[in-house]
Amino acid sequence: MNEERGEHRSSYTIETLQRLSKSLKKSDRLFFLIGIDAFMGIARWHRPEGVLRFCDFIVASRPGFSLADVARALPASLQPPASVTKPFGKSKAQGEFMHSGVRLHLMDRVKVNISATEARKAAASKGALKKYVSLAVADYINKTGIYRG
Repeated sequence: MNEERGEHRSSYTIETLQRLSKSLKKSDRLFFLIGIDAFMGIARWHRPEGVLRFCDFIVASRPGFSLADVARALPASLQPPASVTKPFGKSKAQGEFMHSGVRLHLMDRVKVNISATEARKAAASKGALKKYVSLAVADYINKTGIYRG
């Protein structure tokens, strides 16, 4: 936010990571925790290649996503060839994925089959949140109006 003019400027993830990294020691490692639903849209982010190479990603997977899905979610410039990913179409999105300077840690032990994306959509449309979040969190979301654009 530009306090002098009262303007709000959106911050891109790459800019946030760059600012954050200035407070870290050289020996520190930066991790980005994200759900697989959000990760599936990463190729549309501002400067996605830079974001993906800036830090390790921890991707919380859910049932129904494969290693091939994860690879196809990457920007085209970072995707492995289709001949490499095709055999992984039925493999769970789990373990480590390293390719072209990108390091993903895929967590498949998420026990709750809930999508943050779906929870935000429900909040934005004033839908029921109780199937996505606790009552206290739903109350907070409703009171503050976050996710309602």
